[in-house]
Amino acid sequence: MLFTKFRASFAIGMLLVSAQVCATTMTAIDEAKWQFHQAQNLCVLEHQVAELALARFSSAQGGSLAFELKWLTASNQVGQAVLNSRSAPWRGVETARLAQGAWQQQVLRFNGAADAALNALVTGRWLDVTELGDGRQLVLPSVYLQQPYQDFRLCRGETGIERSADGTQFTLHFQTGAKHLTQNQAQQLNQLAKQVSQQPQVNRLQIDAYTDNRGGAELNLRVSQNRALQVANQLRRTLPVLPMDMHAHGQASSVSDNNTPAGRYQNRRVTITLLQVEQAL
Repeated sequence: MLFTKFRASFAIGMLLVSAQVCATTMTAIDEAKWQFHQAQNLCVLEHQVAELALARFSSAQGGSLAFELKWLTASNQVGQAVLNSRSAPWRGVETARLAQGAWQQQVLRFNGAADAALNALVTGRWLDVTELGDGRQLVLPSVYLQQPYQDFRLCRGETGIERSADGTQFTLHFQTGAKHLTQNQAQQLNQLAKQVSQQPQVNRLQIDAYTDNRGGAELNLRVSQNRALQVANQLRRTLPVLPMDMHAHGQASSVSDNNTPAGRYQNRRVTITLLQVEQAL
């Protein structure tokens, strides 16, 4: 049986209902959390829905993303179910169908929609898995997701470009010792360059590269020089005539604590600043 409970005007717990009534369940908001862990070479981001099911994103480093829902109780799950993304309850009611799957040995797999499902959560939407026929639902909120999601991305080797609030600066992070752009980084830089090419007011780019404090200062300066150059060269494929100023800072100007892996990751960065006509040097 699935069940429903409402607190603060939306479902956050469990309320037993009869088998004939459409039912929804999710973990209480103050207990709902996504968790990251690494099992051998597998990166895992998961969320337990009450005591009933475990939602799980998984990927090897650099590999494709998988998404499954594993039933945890003894009851036998059969039939079809639909994976939807939905607006958070306080933003109205709006859903979008992502995929349909069938229970197999107590597991629903939606691998073809894994990227879309994770992106929905990251952008603040929720997910639900709705069984066809009786309409029973399991709801996956996007609360307490940010830090485990960042750890998951780091585990997968993803280093996407971060955009500042005002849209004038973009930050690219690097793995420890990385000497070359990944394919994902190159693709995102290409996308950024295309966006810049459509902004005639931008007439110059400033590229600043930084490292963490592991290794000597001279080595880190060279590493930052190489990363700045690689970023600039990738951008020039789309923006061959746009002036670009490059600055290598090595391990100077840390933005986070170098004593933690997450902090060092934040410090290994290249920033790309868009300079408009009135800002140009």
